[in-house]
Amino acid sequence: MTELLKICQMVKVKGASDLHFFPDQPIFYRLHGAIEKLEGIMLNEDQIKKIILETSTPKAREILGRQRQVTYAEEVAGVGRLRFSVFLDKGKFAIAIRFISEKFFELEDLGFGEGVRKIIAQPSGMILVGSPSGEGKTSTIAALLNFINRHFEKSIFTIENPVEYVFKDDKSAFIQRSIPVDISNFYNGLCEAYRVDPDVVVSDSINYPDAMDQALTLCESGCMVIGSTEGGDCQQIVDRLISCREHASREALRARIASQLKMIISQRLVTREDQNGRIAIFDILINTPQMKALIRNNNMAMFRSLQSQGEIAGMKTFDSQLANLVRKRVVSQKSAAEYAIDKARISASQA
Repeated sequence: MTELLKICQMVKVKGASDLHFFPDQPIFYRLHGAIEKLEGIMLNEDQIKKIILETSTPKAREILGRQRQVTYAEEVAGVGRLRFSVFLDKGKFAIAIRFISEKFFELEDLGFGEGVRKIIAQPSGMILVGSPSGEGKTSTIAALLNFINRHFEKSIFTIENPVEYVFKDDKSAFIQRSIPVDISNFYNGLCEAYRVDPDVVVSDSINYPDAMDQALTLCESGCMVIGSTEGGDCQQIVDRLISCREHASREALRARIASQLKMIISQRLVTREDQNGRIAIFDILINTPQMKALIRNNNMAMFRSLQSQGEIAGMKTFDSQLANLVRKRVVSQKSAAEYAIDKARISASQA
């Protein structure tokens, strides 16, 4: 554990988000989205195996022996909570480590206003949070749950792979189940949620048709479901959820999503112009009556236009934030264009 502690402390002080260990190869870490090499230190296979042995439970090691890969989270003294993804590379064990933040973001820190808070206070419906891997959706979901925990008396049931943020009961009571230790998969976890009398159900992934159907059924039964999904802006997320179905079932799914969806939060991390880290931008949909009608009737051509007009309700678009950041010289036009939906709007923001 001494070797792991030393390496983690070295890169954590730099602000690293991830570490990569491969036997007899340089150690790499991720800083502000870019991969950097840690000079002067290299681990052999025995040292990597020792780290796995010291940080994993017998159950995790049993899964590793059977499936040749496993993901788990562990508290490491002197470093904090870490997520370990262990896998085989050219027949030898390797590890990808993610540093889990020790604090919860406040909704105000994320720029979320009254519109978002009103949605979280509702008793039922679906909230989707999307981003590419490593760009903050887990932290955003944790911020939403922390707000609920501090303000509402709820029973909260989470299905995670693995459990990253560990919650202490405040006004709410938590049951946090980890895949594959406590439950075999997300679908089974969503099915079992009925048996624990939840008010809020959280699932790491509801991208698969069976999981989405079960999540919508939970919403229809009176639960709030918060689910993570892949990235893209809000329209792309809705389109993707529906397009993965057979044509014959899409109309019914559209109607269910239009009825139960309350909000989508999608996010990206964009490099600052001064190279001093990254800044979060958000694409937020509040499912107003007008938006429900667009989704139900498959009138998606009007989606982004209506979303851009919904700032009073709490909506945001990637493009409006990027244009504003370019005008303020927080983000370069080149960086903004990489993330923009309407690249012409970004070009016009500096005109």
